[in-house]
Amino acid sequence: MKRIYKFSMNRTSYIFDGENVVLSKKESNENGRFISKDTIFYPRSDNLQTICLILNNSCNLNCSYCFANKGKFDKPYEQMKLDDAKKAIVMVVNNLRRNKKRKMTIAFFGGEPLLSFEMIKNIVSFVKENFNDIQPLYRITTNGTLLTSSIVSYLENNPFEIMISIDGSKKQHDFFRKDIKGNGSYDKIKNNLKFFKDASKLNARITITQANSNISDYLYDILSLGFRKITFAVDYSIPEIDFFNFKKSLKKMFKLYLQDIKKGFYYDITNITTVISSIILHYKLKSHCNAGISYITLSADGVYYRCPRFVGNKLFKLATLSEKPDILLRSLQDYKDKLKNDAADRNKKCSVCPFVYLCGGTCPHHAYMHAQNEFSSVKLDCEQKILIYKETLKLICSLSIEERKRFLLFLTSLWKRR
Repeated sequence: MKRIYKFSMNRTSYIFDGENVVLSKKESNENGRFISKDTIFYPRSDNLQTICLILNNSCNLNCSYCFANKGKFDKPYEQMKLDDAKKAIVMVVNNLRRNKKRKMTIAFFGGEPLLSFEMIKNIVSFVKENFNDIQPLYRITTNGTLLTSSIVSYLENNPFEIMISIDGSKKQHDFFRKDIKGNGSYDKIKNNLKFFKDASKLNARITITQANSNISDYLYDILSLGFRKITFAVDYSIPEIDFFNFKKSLKKMFKLYLQDIKKGFYYDITNITTVISSIILHYKLKSHCNAGISYITLSADGVYYRCPRFVGNKLFKLATLSEKPDILLRSLQDYKDKLKNDAADRNKKCSVCPFVYLCGGTCPHHAYMHAQNEFSSVKLDCEQKILIYKETLKLICSLSIEERKRFLLFLTSLWKRR
């Protein structure tokens, strides 16, 4: 089946060949895409290499939209045992060695993972002392309120990628992200960011809700804090009128992003740059993300799930820590089999979409919560993604060859860190 999207920019016609993930001018063989021999970006792996550890089911904030029951999941205040974390890491390391791989990612999650900072340090020391043949990367997702000078120094002196939840300017952020006493958390985060030597290495994670649907209005507020990397995700329960406003604001944000790229003011909006990377490599996504493929989650009580969003749902339990690793690996293979070749094989609606290989399908958790079917489509999700794909193609074609080259060099410098 041909999956083609045609569009025009400045009196020039372009074609996006979705089947091969190629963007080109209609009347020539010249590619309208980014290309560079120096591009370094690692496509998703099919081998298990990432373990996400839910260190605790506790949080010092009380965010009402939190998918994890305000950080408590299904078992409030449960704490992961250090020995459990070590067992999970050993299992992943053994799998890496069997597949002759060296790169491992350990993601720290909660709750609020910094409530378990001593455990984080113990885990990092355990890896350093026992796995000289493994190259670790640590990721942490935090609300940012518990950061101190000493904690930041530790994170900066070890191979950490840091994602901080922040939902806009003070008014927008504090609407939902309050502590247990009802006080907003924005000022604490802003003050704590001063501890970082270089905040540009941090990732600002935005949850889009009715309180901050106009993302273009606060883009520069977040950049003014020092962030140069931004990731956003729409809350499942956003009212439709606010989602409509978000789409309008998203188009404005693309215009601002294009203007900044042309001026040489570079930053990474990952929802956009991941699309660019797929077009560079003609890389076809099989699924929304790699949860259940190369990435798994261990809950605080020692149960494996695909991702944190499924924690506590027995239907999506992969295995328990006490069971033999073969049971977990068999569960992962069963999921890979369910994924088939791609989203087009799993969903008829996806099969006719020109962007199916940029997308990989709806987030399985979102799909399940929407229709009790992890491979179904979600209308709002499709609308958002299609808008992003179309606007990204336009952005690429609006840049001159030299502008593309300079922006790609910036992105490449970020991708090399991963």
